[in-house]
Amino acid sequence: MYIATLDNIEYKIEVNEVGENKYEVIIDETPYIVDAQLTEFSVYSLIINGKSYEIDLDYKDGVYHVYNEGDLFKIEVMDELKKRMLEKRGGAGSLEGAYTVKSEMPGKVVEVKVKVDDEVKEGDVLLILESMKMQNEIKSPKDGKVTEVFIKDGDTIEADAKLVTIE
Repeated sequence: MYIATLDNIEYKIEVNEVGENKYEVIIDETPYIVDAQLTEFSVYSLIINGKSYEIDLDYKDGVYHVYNEGDLFKIEVMDELKKRMLEKRGGAGSLEGAYTVKSEMPGKVVEVKVKVDDEVKEGDVLLILESMKMQNEIKSPKDGKVTEVFIKDGDTIEADAKLVTIE
């Protein structure tokens, strides 16, 4: 589950792969069937419930910049864990004890960037996960030491799969 913020409005988003390049995207309990293709010019061709869109997507400073038909939409996306942590601690502090980071969506592990015994800081990239033809950085929710790594490069994982434990 992800939380996307657009124009100060939060949307709950869930993504489920339903076929090759096809996804069920649920936004605030409303399902959409999305066929997503990356074109040779780094433009995404989307068919959403039968309607075609071409979007240019850029990721800068934690915000997705989505360009569609001359309009720019700035969308901040965070996983449910990060959202809960920020709310719980008012944006500061760290988790206590061991914490296992889990996948919020199905996808393919592109690159694992940590190994057991690595020291990490909150926000450090643990791995790159590809989902819906987009590469997502999975970041550490806390400072600590990596004690377990459950995945390797090239693995295909389901939502809620264990990824890394940090103590």
